Amino acid sequence: MTYRLYALRYGIGHRTAPENYAPTPGFRYPETDQSLHCFCWLAVSDEHVVLVDVGADEATARRRGIDYERDPAESVRRLGLDPAAITDVVLTHLHWDHAGNLGAFPNATFHVREAELAYATGPSMAHRFLRRPYDADKVCELVALLHRGRVRLREGEYEVTPGVTVHPAAGHTPGSQAVRVPTARGPVVLASDARHYLDNRVGGDSPDGAPFSVVVRTDDYCDTSVRLDALAPGQVIPGHDPAVSRHYPRALPDDPLIRRLDVAPTAG
Repeated sequence: MTYRLYALRYGIGHRTAPENYAPTPGFRYPETDQSLHCFCWLAVSDEHVVLVDVGADEATARRRGIDYERDPAESVRRLGLDPAAITDVVLTHLHWDHAGNLGAFPNATFHVREAELAYATGPSMAHRFLRRPYDADKVCELVALLHRGRVRLREGEYEVTPGVTVHPAAGHTPGSQAVRVPTARGPVVLASDARHYLDNRVGGDSPDGAPFSVVVRTDDYCDTSVRLDALAPGQVIPGHDPAVSRHYPRALPDDPLIRRLDVAPTAG
């Protein structure tokens, strides 16, 4: 079974390159603009649909400095699907820009790593620096859904629908996870924030790249980077890179916000 795979952009954050990389001995990224594109992802087969992350609602995104473009649920509708009919959503982690729009998918079960919810509700949140990427109201909303039976706490690797597998991807957060999707061009890995940008590819003997600037454990981040490359060599999709919007084809001719990831990108 293969899936059609879409990137759904919902906003853009304006940043400079040095903001996006951890300090690297002997090198500093030049002071150039490097925007942060905000995505969710959708895998669709003839029988199954999996949404990966829910994005953020408009009010939260704008408060956080994002130029909001469209609710991801509207992009789902433009692809001919009803957000209320989506039953499985993988939350790669619980930062505000990935898990801040739960109500847009009212009948979904949310798959989240147990370690991530424990971290987002645990003693580390007493530190302002560590809790900044989390929105307390959205985390509480997820806890309420857990009490209503709509959250599955996960450990290890698992299959969410036939062929779509989810893998531990710690580093950016303790409970991050990445998603491997079988497509017509082979397996594609949605790295989410395990790799914000292509240049965040690190680990092993790689001479280039640097971790993203927000990482809880750098050793886990590097180990995760190596594992992601092994899961889908050459086909790991970064979570926030504008290259996705530049190089992958539009799913709809008049819509620049929805891109096909099951089709090979253009060169460059």
